[in-house]
Parts: sequence; structure tokens; C-alpha cells
Amino acid sequence: MTSSQLNHYKQSGFVILKSVFSKEECEKVVSHMEDLHTGKKLLEGFFQQDKYGARTFNQHLYDPIVLRLLIHPRLHEPLSTCFGDEPEGVQSMHFYEGSEHPLHQDQYYLPECMSAWMAMVDVNENNGALVVQPGSNNGKLVTKDDVSMILEPNETYEQQQHNRYFPAVEKVFIENGNKLMHIYVDAGDVVLFDGKLIHDGAKILTPGKRRHALACHYIPYSSEKWERDWPRFSFDGTKRVHNIK
Repeated sequence: MTSSQLNHYKQSGFVILKSVFSKEECEKVVSHMEDLHTGKKLLEGFFQQDKYGARTFNQHLYDPIVLRLLIHPRLHEPLSTCFGDEPEGVQSMHFYEGSEHPLHQDQYYLPECMSAWMAMVDVNENNGALVVQPGSNNGKLVTKDDVSMILEPNETYEQQQHNRYFPAVEKVFIENGNKLMHIYVDAGDVVLFDGKLIHDGAKILTPGKRRHALACHYIPYSSEKWERDWPRFSFDGTKRVHNIK
């Protein structure tokens, strides 16, 4: 990562790294994911969610191909530079299609995190681009202290998100004053973005069009705010469970 890229990351909250993965590497990942999606290939532990687009959750825990992408050596230096610390991979989500997710901040869910959003196909307005509010990483972070986590009678967690969390982020978005920006990338590009960055998934103009993207999340090795019992993966392949309440 160059100094100008790092400055852009700090000021805007994101940076695009071009051609991190080759066309051939991307095609192999897409083929693997499609085979799992259609059932042509079976993998113990594989499951999909349909919330905000068809996707898998923490596939790296049972799929060596996704684990290799999570801690791919080409990502180590850029992530380390952004953190100023050793990165540890804590979460992966593979999206078969665009999510059309409301505005949110990843650090609400994963304290101190940042993301590497890996495009395995070209991503544009047709298949649901990533949408960000540049500079919102330097604004307010909506936390669980700002949003009541107590569910009302007959209220689900998803309803709590729509009733209280997403409106709170929308309020901060308006206060920040910056316009949204659609990010279009080519297969093999990686978007690094700060966990405080306000972002969402754009409307899909061509329903059903694939948008294979792997969103991986990382925290600094020194982080003491990890709330979950998920293993933390270092780039040398070692893992630890470091759950601090």
C-alpha cells in the first residue's frame, strides 16, 4: 500500500486495491461457490442464509478455500498498514448476489474491525454495487449503547434492527452531510474499508445477476474488545479463541 492509498483510507474510510487476484483465481472461486450453491459439490457444514441476498456465514471455519482467502498473504501488508498492528481474521461472508442491505457500520457488530471486500466478478450497477459515505469513518459510530437491545413484546432481532438501529445510522448519515458513492470494481479487486464507514448494498438493476463477493472482517491482534468465541486467525495460519467480556 502506498502512502497516498493509506491517506485516502484514513480520510475517506476506504481504498480500492486493483487486481489483487487474477482472473483465473477468481474463476476458480466462483466455480467452487456455484458448485456448492447448486449441490454439485458437497461440503460438511455448508449452509446458506437468504437474509440480504443468498450468502454464507463464516465459511472459512469449514472450507479451506475460503480460509485461504481470509488470510491470503497478498492482504497481509495492506491490512497491517491500515491497522498499524497485526490483523486477525474473524469473519467471512460470501454473497452470491447483491445484498440491498440498509445503511450500517460494521463496528456496531464487530468492535474495532475493518473489512476486505473481495470481488470475484465485475461489480457494477447491474448486480448490486457497494455504496459508501466517504469520510463517515471520521464521524460518529452508532454503538449498542445508543440503541436499545431490549426486544419489545413479539419483536424479533431483525425488527429491532429496522426499528431502532438502521434509523440511528440514517440519522448519523444525514448529520455527516456527505453524499453516497457507488463503488464499481473489476473481478480481482479488493475494497478495504474502515468498520466505522457507513455503507450499504445498492439496488440490483438486473435481478438474478450473480455478484460473487467475499466480505472478510479483521480486528487488530491487540484488540481487547472481542465479544465472541469465534476463533481469531493470524496470517501464519494459527488461531486462538480470545473471548473477553
